[in-house]
Amino acid sequence: MKRLFSILILLLFMAFGVAIAIVNADEVVFNYYYGSISQPLSILLVGAIMLGALLATLINSLVILSLRHQVRRAQRQLKKLDENSVTLIESSEAKI
Repeated sequence: MKRLFSILILLLFMAFGVAIAIVNADEVVFNYYYGSISQPLSILLVGAIMLGALLATLINSLVILSLRHQVRRAQRQLKKLDENSVTLIESSEAKI
């Protein structure tokens, strides 16, 4: 059921994208630092959205990798503290 719902949402977004592409079929000139190109507005919009998604994915990946590193470091510290507590418990039991 979840997969069917996902497919329906994907088809809805695709239909919305096609409708936008049809409405924005006029060619526009895109000027950038090294020159310019003439493309349909819909193609430029899709390119801008894809570039934004790629940059967001890259930034999120860097954040996730940093957080994973922090988790590993915290797990190592927790393991050391656990080993120390076991040693302290054993030494206190030996004194009794």
